[in-house]
Parts: sequence; structure tokens; C-alpha cells
Amino acid sequence: MGICFDQGMEGSYRKALTLHLCRWRVKAINKLFAQNGDYRVKHNIAEFIGMISDGGAETLVKDYALLLNKDIFNVFVIVFRRTRDSANDALISQANVKIIEIYKRNDFLSKVIQKLNRWWYVPYRLKRLLKERDIEELHIHLSLLKYISPIRKKIKNVKLFYTCHSEPQYFIDKSIPTEYRAAKKLIKDNHLQLIALHDEMRKEINSIFEIDNTVVIRNGIDFNRFKEIKETRGEIRKSLKIPQNAFVLGHIGRFCDQKNHTFLIDVFSEVYKENKNAFLLLIGAGELLNTIKTKIDKCGLKKRVMILSHRSDIPQLLRAMNVFVFPSLHEGLGIVLIEAQVSGLRCIISDTVPREAFQSEFAVPMSLQASPVEWRNVILDESIRGPWKGEIELYDMNREIKRLERLYLGEQA
Repeated sequence: MGICFDQGMEGSYRKALTLHLCRWRVKAINKLFAQNGDYRVKHNIAEFIGMISDGGAETLVKDYALLLNKDIFNVFVIVFRRTRDSANDALISQANVKIIEIYKRNDFLSKVIQKLNRWWYVPYRLKRLLKERDIEELHIHLSLLKYISPIRKKIKNVKLFYTCHSEPQYFIDKSIPTEYRAAKKLIKDNHLQLIALHDEMRKEINSIFEIDNTVVIRNGIDFNRFKEIKETRGEIRKSLKIPQNAFVLGHIGRFCDQKNHTFLIDVFSEVYKENKNAFLLLIGAGELLNTIKTKIDKCGLKKRVMILSHRSDIPQLLRAMNVFVFPSLHEGLGIVLIEAQVSGLRCIISDTVPREAFQSEFAVPMSLQASPVEWRNVILDESIRGPWKGEIELYDMNREIKRLERLYLGEQA
């Protein structure tokens, strides 16, 4: 028995059926060749993040965009808006990876309208972008699951991944109801694959959602960038106009409450009282930048502090330092700590940072309950070392990228 359509319906049906069969054939052919490691048809994959600034999560997305195998993947980055003064944004563009903006207009009135209608407009735009670009894998970062959940039943053909970039309690725990409920629905209806940065995070995520399949993909770095630096410390300091005899404390991180810059300035003030050659190098941008500048001025430290933003020469900046100070209130990992340890820098780190960040004797833990004077004493005593001998080689980005590629392709990571 045949099925009858009117002429208009028949045309639409045939078009939809043809598109479906074409996609099925492409995937079947790709799967056949993939058995021998030969991908004749590329996968279209999108990394979805709010913006490409110079923070840790954004740097990881940049690394994914640059390092994923372009013989296998067409990579897109979806953001609300471009951040054109960001070093990461520039690097992605220079690599000819397409950055797609959800919001195309950036004037004041548009921003007001966008803020009011984002709850329906962002899912609507995402659904269209996924269809237009024929996206097969969508990797979500930070607190954006709430925009995916409303369209979950319409994107069943897209494999979904989500990386938790900080402690789960700040992103997807029950205490964050919109993200928690979205994650629960996406796990149930779309088999959302959750990704943790380290094993303790994996256990916590599994416990929150009562699952057992969270995967660990570490936030890695390119070791060679930090070991094969041609410039000497003296040359780098000269280019930055930092005194050659300075004792340089360094910090890299967004100017926000989490990074605890206020306490860091208090610590540096104590160090400077003890050592007049002390110098503080801060790298980052963020909403509290002006607040911290005001505090620096009030402490009379303006001439002893340098602030740099939107930098892509992090290995060189680390070489200019004597010690790295990292008093964060909390972290998912703190990949900059891995970078600092690979660079051979002694790191004084708050003990609220996950144990997985302590990967060498260079990592020295300190309590945030300790006073700035106590932090100063540890900073100035270069004989103090941490008790750990870790497996820092596990954070080789080239290794982790290969594992991520296997995960995207539906293989064992």
C-alpha cells in the first residue's frame, strides 16, 4: 500500500528524505574509512563558549581550535560576541578557524534588547547555526547548558559534550538550579558526555548526577613553548622595562573575586617592606582591574607593579619572574600553575586549589587563613619546596588532544 501526498508535501518530503540519506551515506562512508584511520569526509564540530577572552577556559578552547586535526575536523567556535582585543581571539582568527557570533550587533540599544530576549533568542540562533553548519559534535563550556536544553529534542542528531572548568559546585551543582536541571535533561534525552579536568572532579560530577561515565580530559599545555625559549631573563626584563636586579613576583589570571588579587596586593606589600627590590608583575584583564589599580595606588606601590593584558607571550613572561604567587579562592585546576612549574618557577599556591595542580616540588601550598606576613616569609625563603613528585607529563596538550579527538569520534578516550 502506498502513501499519498499532495504535490507540495511530496516535494518537501522528498527533499528532507534526500538530505537525510545524504547525511547517512556520508557518515557510513566516513565510518568505513575511519576503521583504517582514513577520514574522507570531515566532521563539523563547534566549541560553544560565551566569549574568547584570555582566561583559562577560553585558552583551552583556543588550543582545541588550533590543535584539533584539520584533516578530520572542520572546527567552528560559537560565541555571544567577539572580543577583538583578546590574544586568544586573534590567534584563532590567524589560524583561519571561523568564529561565529550569536549577536551580530553591538550597540547599546541592541545590547539591551539582547539581554531581555536572550532566553529564547540564543537557543533559536544556536539551533539555526547547528543546522546551517551541519554540526555533528557540539562541545559546551562554562555555564551555557541552559541555552541548549530548550532545543534538546530538535538536535538529537548532534553529539553533545560539556567540560566543567571549575569546581562543580560553582557550575552544575544543585546550588545552580538552571544549569543543574539543564544538565539532567541533556544527560537523559541527549546522552550529554560530561568531561572533568581531573580525577577528583570526575568523581564529584559522577556523584552529583548519579552516573559513572564522566571522562577526564586534562587541561594541557604545549611543553615545548615553555622549555624552548630563546630569550634570556635579562633580555625579557629589558624589553618590559623591569629592573634587572628586581625580585619579581608574578601572577596570571582574570581580575575577579575568585583570583583574590586584594590579598595578593597585601602579600606583595609585606614582601616590599622586607625587600625593596621586589616587583609585582600581573597579567590579566577583568571587571576588577580598576579596583585593584586603586588599591595599588593607595598602598603606594604604583611604581613597583606592572599590569599587562591580552598577552600571547606567556612563556616569556614566566621566565621574567622569580616566584609565582597564586592565592585563588577556588579553581577547577589552574592550568597556569602547570605552565609555571614546567617553566621551573617556585609557586606559592593557596591550598584551596585542587591537589592535581601540585605536580612538582616547585608547588608549595599555603593556607588562606595564614597572614600576608606568613605568605611573605615563604615567598622570600627560596629553600622551601613542596613534598610532591607528580606526573606532570600527563598535562602534555598534544597527548590530551588525541584523547579528545577519539572522544569526539565515538571511540574510547
